[in-house]
Amino acid sequence: MKEIRLFIKREPILLFMLLIFLINPMFKGYYMCYILALYFLTLRLNFFITSIDIKGILLFFFSVSYSIIYSFTVSGATIESGGGKIFISLYAISPITFYIIGKYFSTTYPSYKVYYFLFLFLALGYSFIPAISIIKHIIEGGFMGERKLSLLWNNQEVINGTVLGAFFTLNIATLGTLFVQKTIGYENKIKFISFVAFIISLLCVLRVASRTQLGIALISLLVTIFYLMFKQSLKRNIFLILSTTILIFVIFYMISINSVYFNMLNARNNDAEELLSATGRTGLWLTALGNLTKYPFGWVKSTPYPAHNLWLDVARVGGIIPFIFLCIFTISSIFLIIKTLKISPSNHYFNNTILVLFVGFMTVFFVEPIIEGMYLLFLIFCFYTGILSGYVKN
Repeated sequence: MKEIRLFIKREPILLFMLLIFLINPMFKGYYMCYILALYFLTLRLNFFITSIDIKGILLFFFSVSYSIIYSFTVSGATIESGGGKIFISLYAISPITFYIIGKYFSTTYPSYKVYYFLFLFLALGYSFIPAISIIKHIIEGGFMGERKLSLLWNNQEVINGTVLGAFFTLNIATLGTLFVQKTIGYENKIKFISFVAFIISLLCVLRVASRTQLGIALISLLVTIFYLMFKQSLKRNIFLILSTTILIFVIFYMISINSVYFNMLNARNNDAEELLSATGRTGLWLTALGNLTKYPFGWVKSTPYPAHNLWLDVARVGGIIPFIFLCIFTISSIFLIIKTLKISPSNHYFNNTILVLFVGFMTVFFVEPIIEGMYLLFLIFCFYTGILSGYVKN
């Protein structure tokens, strides 16, 4: 692991700042975005300028147009609720900054071991405080009570269960990678860490009854099966299908016997109001699509509640201009994933990791108001995309 040790030795300041951003102390971690931007615009200015590509330009145009229109439509509150004019500049500079940081790391340190380290760094750092906080609630009250829980930073402020579940997106998405059989030494160590992180994250997700995260786990398994089906032997495929089938059977069996671990989830599934709120998203999406042409500069003042979709909520707050830039950036990210998978087709574990993480991001993005409620997760996605851009470039 000398590549990782060398990487940490050379970039301790950047990694420390990123860690502060991820653990988000006292909910103020987003201020690190300013410091990181200043760091790159001074000490890494040459790399910043030379590394701008089409995806970086799209991100920049999206964030600047969004922040400008946002400044005229929204005021008050905090970044997590989409308010506060103090965050206008934050929205403008953060996405491109995190994209360039990711690209800087993967371009300067072209090593699979470093890439794996960065993925684990993002996943574990982002979920660390929520995991400790929710485990504490489990120890105190088991798998019963409200979905809204407090974090260690502030016992007086509770956070919605959906937002809490999103902290575990990267850990839950790696479930599929655990079933990749063709791995080497250090990849097996990563699989073990990912397994432990997944189990802890699963307990936390069950405590806050996040159906989105359970859906990500299932999608991760299906994507893995589909990806590996045509790339490995029949024997390996049989083992893969049997092992995933047994896992799914065990989960459904535990649900059927009303296992204590599924108390919160069963209560939520039996709640008529909860079911209506989940199925009502399609209506919100259709309304938002109709508003795209009706309100080209956003309709947040007339419709304050979110559309529960990253792209449509961007249009709701910022209008059609940032919406278009974000859609094009998303499409370019899909093509980037395809390019990434083609570079080393025999490296099944790495490619599958890339694939399930992307699916995890997209699943949450499709059903939640990300910029307004989970902005840090969006910046992590920008970072992840930057890593892949540097990898493809190398």
